[in-house]
Amino acid sequence: MIIAAVFFVLLTGIAMLAFPGGNLIDNTSVHYNFFLNTLSDLGNSITISGKTNTVSKIMFITAFGGFGLVMIYFSKIWWALGTDVLDKKFAGYTSKVCMIISGLAFIGIAFTPLSSFFDQHMLYLGLAFLAYSLWIIFIVILQLSNEKLRKLVLFNVINLVIMLYYIFVIYNFEKPDVEDEFEFYAVSQMVAVMSIIVNLFYQSIGIMHYLKTSDFRRSGFKNFYV
Repeated sequence: MIIAAVFFVLLTGIAMLAFPGGNLIDNTSVHYNFFLNTLSDLGNSITISGKTNTVSKIMFITAFGGFGLVMIYFSKIWWALGTDVLDKKFAGYTSKVCMIISGLAFIGIAFTPLSSFFDQHMLYLGLAFLAYSLWIIFIVILQLSNEKLRKLVLFNVINLVIMLYYIFVIYNFEKPDVEDEFEFYAVSQMVAVMSIIVNLFYQSIGIMHYLKTSDFRRSGFKNFYV
């Protein structure tokens, strides 16, 4: 997950640099605009200004699709949160299902260009963030049962607030007509997506450190693995 998060940032960065420009407000733009282009624009085959967008699309699909696959694999991480979580299997398995759904939705985002499959793309966006939000809730329940992991809870809670706000934005979404409204939506999507990447990066580092410094043999779990 740590590697996937780094590659997601790198690939989206390359996609932005390769983006030929064009947005709903300014068709004459010749580059990616952080305030007028959404991340979803990077996945379109043809930009709003009619330019071919092959390189950015490939980077977008690789970033979102690859990260989605890693999220599915990462879904079993609840086992790594300590031996006490084994008494909370409902929360654990539910967190796993939520992360798998979110990962599949990320893959769906990758392969449903906004310009061609607007409704499906927005559906996958909403599903990805909703399932991920539920994952945070259940993973926090598990983390609170282990005092060594409680320092990770704050980041999860902050990320949850961002997710819930953006879910509200999505389900009340109307195509913006003026520049200020579009800037708000574009920046909101960027913040929401990147908050997931940053949080999972942070969570992974914290859990990895916990595993490296814990001796599960003392708890009778000699073969405790993720």
